[in-house]
Amino acid sequence: MAELSNQPSTGLPAGYRASRFDLRTIIIFSLCVALGGVAILYPIAAFGCIVGAGVLGLCWLALRYMRRIGLELWQVFLLISLTGYLVLNYGYENVAFHIGGFPIIVSYGMVYGALALAVISHQDLARKTLREPALLCVLGLLALSGLHLIVDFPAFGVWALRDCSMCFDALFLILGLIWAMDKDSSQFLGKWLILVFALNMVYSFTLPWGEQLAAWSPTSGVFLQVPLLGSYNGAGDTLLAGAVFCICVGSYIMSRPRWLMLALVLGQLLGIAITQVRRMYLGIVVVIVILILVGEIKKFAKLFIFVPVAIGVMVLATTVGGLEISGRIGPVNLSFFKDHIRSITGAEDTPGSDPESRVIMGNEAMEHFRAHPVFGEGFGQPLLTIIDETNGAVTRMPHNSSITYLARLGLVGFTVWIAFHFCIVKRFFYAYRHRDSADRKIYAFVLWFFLYYVLFMLVSLVEAPFEFPSSAVPFYFLMGYGLGLIRWQLVPKNKGRAMGLPAAV
Repeated sequence: MAELSNQPSTGLPAGYRASRFDLRTIIIFSLCVALGGVAILYPIAAFGCIVGAGVLGLCWLALRYMRRIGLELWQVFLLISLTGYLVLNYGYENVAFHIGGFPIIVSYGMVYGALALAVISHQDLARKTLREPALLCVLGLLALSGLHLIVDFPAFGVWALRDCSMCFDALFLILGLIWAMDKDSSQFLGKWLILVFALNMVYSFTLPWGEQLAAWSPTSGVFLQVPLLGSYNGAGDTLLAGAVFCICVGSYIMSRPRWLMLALVLGQLLGIAITQVRRMYLGIVVVIVILILVGEIKKFAKLFIFVPVAIGVMVLATTVGGLEISGRIGPVNLSFFKDHIRSITGAEDTPGSDPESRVIMGNEAMEHFRAHPVFGEGFGQPLLTIIDETNGAVTRMPHNSSITYLARLGLVGFTVWIAFHFCIVKRFFYAYRHRDSADRKIYAFVLWFFLYYVLFMLVSLVEAPFEFPSSAVPFYFLMGYGLGLIRWQLVPKNKGRAMGLPAAV
């Protein structure tokens, strides 16, 4: 004992194993040295590894958080994919690996896995969704599409499946309907939407460096190799939808700090100046008119004030501050936007594509309809002969989703397609008629879902959002959730009975 007491004290706790400490230190030090060496020799690769590790870490933290708050596995899968679709859009949509030449799409694997898990674990709720007439229209489209695939898949293979995705994506209406049956879900989904819109805003601000991001980004693809980062398809549309969401619903989700929603509205409107999407200039006008017609004067006033404020900030930054910003197709300044708005009318010597090109595409697609007017062309063959100069691929559909449905499915399918939209509009009209007795927060959500629907359909007249999963899957989920809110949560049962209101049918 005396010999032990004479040994110098290390100050370490009893039982501490020095060898373990030394081994862990050596491993960490070696990894840091290796990372430093890679960074010196291959700086871009090292940066990519760091970004990839950061993304994986954030996904892991998000997964832990969502599991901790009680989300089911199908909801976790769904939210991860919806976030990828809404922020990274075409880049995330094309993340895939191939087995024997057949593409396995990661995003589709997650959302269809979520659909299967939700239906299997909640069979009673899945059966209740069949009460929604819009879903019955979707099932009708799927039946007709399935008949086409019996012939088209053997002839055209995965190309037929690729074209048919515009119908099968409508199945995600079911997930929105099921989620809406949870009466406490709107607060969480509202926060998630605000987060997604904020991420999309920040990502949109990187557009001036989009080419560099695309060059650094990993690539993947189903039919073409596409960079994960650097694609901004639909970003401008999501920016306006996000600004309107913050105006309509933001105060119900996050009342403090007050300036946060105002900052998000202004930031997203400024983002539209960078993405330079003409249809959203018109979309702002359409939203303003609708808010006036439905009597939402306060919400109209906010948007009406914020638009000129955003223009003023842009003018001050570019004119007084001398800031030079490159947008999607031109400089961010007032003179460019004047010419860009004029281009909508087909004025010569203005930036942006000629509106007449949409007419040419539509006429070529209509030739396929005239050849097969009853049941349509089917799936697998492109509807156009126009070559995309950026990648050398044939443009498979006109920039108008309704014409695509008409050409692919003929009058029979197009009639079902129109009935689907009639059911949606009818449900929103029901919500408007019962707005005085409705839960105020739920009605604010429903109002935004209607505005989102109108903006999306506006896009579908000049683009092809229903033909791409990155836009179609979020649309169908959000529409399903909106329809579910109207059916199961808009009017409290006791309040509705007391006022003699009819049940939603």
